[in-house]
Amino acid sequence: MTNGLGWNGMRRNRARCGLAAGIAAAVAILPSAGVAQAMSNGTPVTDPNTAPWVATIDPVGTGSLFDTAECGGALIGPDRVVTAGHCVADVDPNRMRIHLDARVLSKDPGIERGVRGIVVAPGYTVLPTPIDPTVGSASARNDLAVILLDKSVPGVPVLPIAPSRPAPGTTVSLFAHGNTGKIVGFEDPDYRDDTLHRGDLTVVSQADCAAGTPATVDAKSVMCAQDTATRSVGTCWRDSGSPAVTYRAGRAELAGLFSFGGETLGKPCSPTIAAFADATAFQDWLLGSPGAFEPFPTGKPVVRRLNGSLHCDLPQWDPVRGRRPTSTSVGWSTLGWMGTLPVMTPIPGADSADIPNADVAQRKADVVCVVTATNFGGRIQTWSDAVHIAG
Repeated sequence: MTNGLGWNGMRRNRARCGLAAGIAAAVAILPSAGVAQAMSNGTPVTDPNTAPWVATIDPVGTGSLFDTAECGGALIGPDRVVTAGHCVADVDPNRMRIHLDARVLSKDPGIERGVRGIVVAPGYTVLPTPIDPTVGSASARNDLAVILLDKSVPGVPVLPIAPSRPAPGTTVSLFAHGNTGKIVGFEDPDYRDDTLHRGDLTVVSQADCAAGTPATVDAKSVMCAQDTATRSVGTCWRDSGSPAVTYRAGRAELAGLFSFGGETLGKPCSPTIAAFADATAFQDWLLGSPGAFEPFPTGKPVVRRLNGSLHCDLPQWDPVRGRRPTSTSVGWSTLGWMGTLPVMTPIPGADSADIPNADVAQRKADVVCVVTATNFGGRIQTWSDAVHIAG
């Protein structure tokens, strides 16, 4: 499996584990804050009745789900999915697709839904490591988000939330489609867990958690677990947001969502401490009225060709599925691809709505306008169709 801040981990060249993956230079469009990876040494889930409430998040909504799925989550209401906050940061909710009960990504994508609105948990914050804040090894506080689906999901049972955080020594099971940690190409079938995988971990104390990573561990919102078996399970890229459950009277209950892990030690996909956003501490918020939704664009930014330059027109904002931005910014990036995932590399200094044609032509690449919008519900990014100017 992979770590938490994973989508963004690929998105800014973050193919790292958890949140740390979200802080980087080249931007591939994946969830933003970044800590997530896939499970290594997990066990394939072959029973169709096991974990039907698992959600798989596709941030771009095009191409093969095996290539584009970036984070996990869990169905906690008929039309409500919980995931890690960093999995939705800097993502365009208008493009995002959620798949429920996807057993095998390449051929059984489950039930697909669009997004009605997204909101991150109050106080969600990425916490740079105090050892070296310049490296991608961040942790997070309150790393949760609620995704409201455009339609309910009949026939799929919801995952109840555990009444309290599991005590140290309790077994929790992580369900994910993350990366395997194997050194293979991006499109190799062994690159990620195509089939849903399960890994069993043991909850550790807050003291052991803090001692197991140089990253900051927010005790109020983070639960930690680790596998110490001979062939132990490690979290990996794209495991971000995936649910860890405990069992009471044989019934699965949500304990946490994968947030960050071995990448904070420079050991991604290794059987180190795995940190989870504590869902039990946010039960009332997760199941209640989520509050203000993050901005929701009704379409893409539009690039217009002017005399000697390109101009970016901001999108309109949906007043029902989101709230208006409190701030917006515009930048320009070159566009490349990692499989079917768009990878955007910011153009230095191109931080206004206009860019000279000469600056675009010298890049000798497709260019997109990237709009970032923020409000109390969260931060999103959306981008235009590509434009090319011959040099």
